[in-house]
Amino acid sequence: MSKQSELTMNDSINNMLVVSSVSNVNPIKSYDPEALRNSFHSEIRPILDVLDKLRTQGITEENVNIPTIVVVGDQSSGKSSVLESLAGITLPRGQGIATRVPLILRLQSCLSEQDSKILMEYGSVKEMRINSEDDIEAAINAATDDLAGSNKNIRDTPILLHIRKPDAPDLTMVDLPGITRVPVHGQPENIYEQVRDMIMHYIKPEESIILNVLPAEVDFSTCESIRLSQTVDKKGVRTLAVVTKVDKAPEGLFEKVTSDAVSIGLGYVCVRNRTPADDSIAVARCRELELFNDHPDLRNIDRSMVGIPTLGRRLVKIQSDMVRGCLPRIRDQIHEALQKRRQEMSNVPRSIDSVNEAVAVFLRLQNEMLNMLTQVVRDGDFSLVPDDCTLHYTARLHEEFTKFAEDLGKSGLRLSQPSQTDEIRQMFSEHQGVALPDFLPHTVLHQLVKKQIDSITQTCIFLVDRVFKYAAEVVLHVQSLIFEAYPHLRDRHHKLAIQVLNETKTTTVEFVERMLAKERTVIFTTNASYLDTIAKINSAVETARRSNQAYIELDVGRIREGLILNEAVPATGWYREAWEMKVRIAAYSKIMHERLADEIPLEIRNALQRTIVNRLQELTMMQAFSSPEELGTLMQQDSKIICRRVRLQQCIDTLEKSLMLVSGMIAA
Repeated sequence: MSKQSELTMNDSINNMLVVSSVSNVNPIKSYDPEALRNSFHSEIRPILDVLDKLRTQGITEENVNIPTIVVVGDQSSGKSSVLESLAGITLPRGQGIATRVPLILRLQSCLSEQDSKILMEYGSVKEMRINSEDDIEAAINAATDDLAGSNKNIRDTPILLHIRKPDAPDLTMVDLPGITRVPVHGQPENIYEQVRDMIMHYIKPEESIILNVLPAEVDFSTCESIRLSQTVDKKGVRTLAVVTKVDKAPEGLFEKVTSDAVSIGLGYVCVRNRTPADDSIAVARCRELELFNDHPDLRNIDRSMVGIPTLGRRLVKIQSDMVRGCLPRIRDQIHEALQKRRQEMSNVPRSIDSVNEAVAVFLRLQNEMLNMLTQVVRDGDFSLVPDDCTLHYTARLHEEFTKFAEDLGKSGLRLSQPSQTDEIRQMFSEHQGVALPDFLPHTVLHQLVKKQIDSITQTCIFLVDRVFKYAAEVVLHVQSLIFEAYPHLRDRHHKLAIQVLNETKTTTVEFVERMLAKERTVIFTTNASYLDTIAKINSAVETARRSNQAYIELDVGRIREGLILNEAVPATGWYREAWEMKVRIAAYSKIMHERLADEIPLEIRNALQRTIVNRLQELTMMQAFSSPEELGTLMQQDSKIICRRVRLQQCIDTLEKSLMLVSGMIAA
């Protein structure tokens, strides 16, 4: 047994009552801990046992909030001293931040010393037994160093300390780091923000009971812990204030706790901190009793507002009331979490235990892939993937084809550039003698058309490259979604998809090359737009000349050009003939570009649709596997999926057990 346990708390308090009752007309009255414990065990203990089981099962990880007393206070406000007194143990104390990680202190009463135990959990350490109360402080310090390092850093990774001993109040409390604004050596500059965020995380849930520790010697309204608690509990309906160090500033304390300037809805309890002069916690409680019974500034405070025993009873009562009120809400939260986990489990592929199951799953997945690719590629239906723009196939292809048409229109001759007219004039000069002087050389026309084709060849081939690359990304993306749980099958489908798309791409490039070769070889059109464009240009030029305009704008294809008339349009001679040839080439290029802008995209879309919707499905059905045994290998699930299914099943089992526990408690 530890030194602190040599004199139990009940014995010391009863002894104190005998000594102090003669010194005060209204002394702190004795209470019957045995009666309190019996009543508590019969009414509240079963509920708290259920909540303890829920915590042990990790139910809080499912966003289920369990009523918890959260201890907050400014640095060196005396939080650890209060917890020591309640638990009857020694906790780490010192200058600066003594608590650097959340300490979940679970106190549980038992009937005899033989049933006592002290267990600690943190990180990967589970149910580490502590042999003596004297070893608790060192164990907490070691665990804190393991979690947060040996310097002054803090970390939001809790230590769970479970203490079961006679006469301990049945409480679960969370002790958090004290609030500090000035970092000490070794602490980060944002230490205040880290502590603040940690505190807000614990006190924000409506199920949290805030135990706000306030030193008696300060103005309560200036305490940062008050400001933080009021941000989540404006009326103080779930805040209880503990005033510490009352022996250091007893003057005016009565007025401070009765005026309630900071709206503490659950009231105040004034306590005396244990000091180094107190040999044990029991001695500290004796001196606390004497202080409140004898000190002239403290004896007038109502007896229901002073002393650690009072604080313990108040906390037990507040916690029990909170627990009773929260049980229906906890049940609803568990039910909601259970439904969510079951829905997640329904989306996880089942395990495959036989070849027949593997074949059935394979065929189902094949149909899902075909349906999804048909919707996306052929029908332009994005209802299955409304938010994934990368799979909006027809829209992305339309963007590519529109850009292709614009790029074609921007290439070739420019009516506004005199240098191109001069180039045509030079070509006429080089072909003199081929035809009669008053005929335009046909060879020049062919050379100019070929030059136009050469300028757009790469544009056409690049279009095929870009579209097929995107189509492959869409197919692989769909396959990855469908075969997510089966990586071997997914990889086999990826390989087949790339193979068949590359084959189709080769034939599509050949089609484009044949089209361009025809355009080089045969100059032909029956499109009335050719003559209309020539007439429109000539009419605009003549009209401008008659009206003495120096500048005109012309629309040829997708380009609107501005011409300085005297520079761009020669009036007579060979340059005039070169200009006329240039106009004809521009008009014909417009027709040729429109022809290519339709035919090439049409062929690409048709080839991809036949390949993805029809040929790919046939190929994967025939070549995905050669035997049922090979299919069994291909249908092996991803280890991540297996682990996820196991984890979800564990969550579901935990939630179902938790729901039964809470529902049974409510029904009782």
